[in-house]
Amino acid sequence: MIAIRSALRRAGLLGLFVALVTPLPTAAAAQPDPLGVALPLPERPAIPPAMPCKALVTSATADAGGTGYRIIAATEETAGAGAPTVCVVKGYAAPQTQFELRLPMTTYAGRFLQGGCGGMCGVISESITPLCSNAHIAGGTFAVAYNNGGHFAAGIGDGTWATDPELRMQFAHKATHATALAAKAIIARFYARPPEHSYFVGCSGGGREALMEAQRYPTDFDGVVAGSSVSMPAAMQLFLWEAQKGLDAAGNEIFTRDAVAALHRAVLAACDRLDGTPDGQIDDPRRCRYDPALLLCPRDRQATASCLTPAQVDAARAYYRGPVDADGTALFPGGAPYGAELGWIGPGAATRTGKFAAEAFIKQVLLPGELPQDFGWRDWRFTKAGLDRLLRAGASFDATDPDLSAFRDHGGKLLLWQGMADNAAGAYGMLDYYQAVRDRMGGLAATRRFARMFAVPGGYHCRGGYVPYDEDFLGAVVNWVERGAAPERVIAAARLEDGAIRRRPIYAYPTPTRYKGGDVNDPRSFAAGTLQHEPADGYDWPGSRARTRGKF
Repeated sequence: MIAIRSALRRAGLLGLFVALVTPLPTAAAAQPDPLGVALPLPERPAIPPAMPCKALVTSATADAGGTGYRIIAATEETAGAGAPTVCVVKGYAAPQTQFELRLPMTTYAGRFLQGGCGGMCGVISESITPLCSNAHIAGGTFAVAYNNGGHFAAGIGDGTWATDPELRMQFAHKATHATALAAKAIIARFYARPPEHSYFVGCSGGGREALMEAQRYPTDFDGVVAGSSVSMPAAMQLFLWEAQKGLDAAGNEIFTRDAVAALHRAVLAACDRLDGTPDGQIDDPRRCRYDPALLLCPRDRQATASCLTPAQVDAARAYYRGPVDADGTALFPGGAPYGAELGWIGPGAATRTGKFAAEAFIKQVLLPGELPQDFGWRDWRFTKAGLDRLLRAGASFDATDPDLSAFRDHGGKLLLWQGMADNAAGAYGMLDYYQAVRDRMGGLAATRRFARMFAVPGGYHCRGGYVPYDEDFLGAVVNWVERGAAPERVIAAARLEDGAIRRRPIYAYPTPTRYKGGDVNDPRSFAAGTLQHEPADGYDWPGSRARTRGKF
């Protein structure tokens, strides 16, 4: 069993906005693949630069696809002993999209990778998730670009910039596209040839950017990896719902560390075996039906570390249910998945910083000038009319269009992935979207020819989890694009509390994982299961674009 204490530490910093506030270490310095799950990539000859690094800097503004950009610095850097030397290019595209582009000097193999940012962006990231995929960046075969989402900000929860309508559109989708165009133009100049293959990897807000590229700019990238992406406007309600349900009238947190730890233990005890394997993880939390009232403290004695108060029971039920209106109509694709309990407290929880980030996004980005100046997170009311208002206002930010025909016809390959204990955005929005894609693109078999999804058991939002799996989705999509090897499975690995390494195959959804017997930490103990029937994953909420709805 995975220790609760360690999992609590991992859960605390994983809110949708807050998880990425602290920059991750650079790929070279971070030992990005300590569990050895990065996939071998097709070997390609190195392409040398055609010019000195510093020669990229000119006083002229260049044009890429109608967008002006300027290079302001280009310097050779080496991250450490044994790391490849790269030409670090810093520039901006009009009006204020800052970007950094890292061009390997001796190891470039014709691949371009663009990484997404998180939350409301405003800062330039330094790595991608899952973390093990940074091993490919550290290897130096990719030219790699990141940007600030089209605006300057104090942090990814700062929405001050959004008073400018153009900057809102830059954040919505224009900045990502402009960076791709500028980066490719610079690559073509530096190596005297354009990139042979282009990839995009993003999670959370970066996952939204990834899907926006596939939907709006289908020829920008050959392979796209999108993690933990949901309807961003609708997701704001989830944070406000949890904040309002998880704080009492005085602003005190209803949940304690002891309470979420006790609830998490009880949930695992009740639902771990539903997949047929007693291994300390829940593969599909939708099958779990645990009632927190089973942990209610007896009336005749005080609350203890192993039971829940009535207020905690009510809050837990509300978290699992998710935002609903007064009639019980779901306003989001579900709520917190069973298994996510340890992420309900800590710095990144909705009850702490998440509520303010959601408040800022609604007030400054979605509905600028439409709400009272003193509007706060407690003032939001959960109604269908309110949801409709958010969806209309946020249409430009919402990467939920299931029509991927142009991306498919371009030859693009899409990998979707979702942590099934997502403690920030819930686990079911991505399933709802994948069902919509299957409905629109001709069914599951037709969709799997170019778009596949992976559901990561025990995974939180983008990284970490009560089983902290890491898996190489970048390597998977590269092999799919360049070798035609569609990923039937990925091998995920996690270091458990006792120091053991768990390796587990995760099969392309909806293929189940079948336990054959033996060591539950050994991938050879598992095989692809038989799919009895195709699941109906569309969630019954007003924002769903799926025609096939399920009952969960």
